[in-house]
Amino acid sequence: MNERLTDKKLLEVAHRTLDRIRFRGNYLSAEPVYRLLIRRFPDVVDYHNNLTVSFLMANRVDLAEQVIKETLQRWPDDRFALAHHGFVLKTKYNRLEEAVDAFEKALEGDVGPATEPRFYYHLGDSLLLLGRYSEAHEVHKRGAALGHFLSPAQRSLYNVDRLKSQPWWNIEQTPYLNLARALEKSWKEILKEGETAKALYEQEKEGLKERGEWSQLDLFVRGQEVPNRCKRAPVTCAIVRSEVAAAGCRRGQVKFSAMEAGTHVRPHVGPTNCRLRMHLGLSNTKDTYIRVDQETRQWQVGKTLMFDDSFEHEVWHNGTGTRLVLIVDVWHPALTPAERRTLPPI
Repeated sequence: MNERLTDKKLLEVAHRTLDRIRFRGNYLSAEPVYRLLIRRFPDVVDYHNNLTVSFLMANRVDLAEQVIKETLQRWPDDRFALAHHGFVLKTKYNRLEEAVDAFEKALEGDVGPATEPRFYYHLGDSLLLLGRYSEAHEVHKRGAALGHFLSPAQRSLYNVDRLKSQPWWNIEQTPYLNLARALEKSWKEILKEGETAKALYEQEKEGLKERGEWSQLDLFVRGQEVPNRCKRAPVTCAIVRSEVAAAGCRRGQVKFSAMEAGTHVRPHVGPTNCRLRMHLGLSNTKDTYIRVDQETRQWQVGKTLMFDDSFEHEVWHNGTGTRLVLIVDVWHPALTPAERRTLPPI
């Protein structure tokens, strides 16, 4: 019936429909609505850009890319389309130089519809990947000055702004000392469980490894046990379950992390400031290093350390053998019980 509807009525119906689609999370269902709006209002670029976002939310980068190309053919300077073009170039094709060009055009002068935290994040990250560190730092400073990042070094995107921020934490000054002591007391059993389950490890999937070999075994993800994994690591899981802020941390994981000699993990940040990350050293920690912000430390077998992975951090394994650590994420101690219940998982 849309041809019989006035422009005003069509917009009213379409916007209500899109609101329902977004609420339900059925983003692909938005395509025919936006196609209709594009036909009726061909000179409104926003409908093209919103269709791009719907495809990206549905994890259909291929469809989003086609819309972006069509949009930029007609509106080559549209900053919103340029920013999403940069995102696709970076994340799908690893065409970093082109991605940087697109992001810089989209963010020129720090004005316009693309001045969102995620685009400053991806521009800075692209520059880091290219080894253009001073340019990346300038982008990080711009993002922090605009309020997109908590600081140039703390660039997580899903935050509770009031939380205390520091790169390294003294476990004794947190509620998690008993958890740390229990892990340290049982480190030999935990090491055995981690080594026995080696066949289940998976390669790191986030593209953070610059060179070498890095694999992981998830035990808890987003506050839920991975089915059947704890059968392989009963001692480890029993200790984690004793601390609800670890087992129920919906913005974190519990996992074994195995890294081979010669591996370097590039500078990166975690997604949220709502968690702290505890590491238990298990094997071959000599000449292995982790930098968080400006301070570099070394793992020790049988010992825990704690840091905030929303700060930039970097890892080197300059030793020999497989470096194995257990990673246990816990809720930031300043979060309220209500926040821990209601914050969406990551």
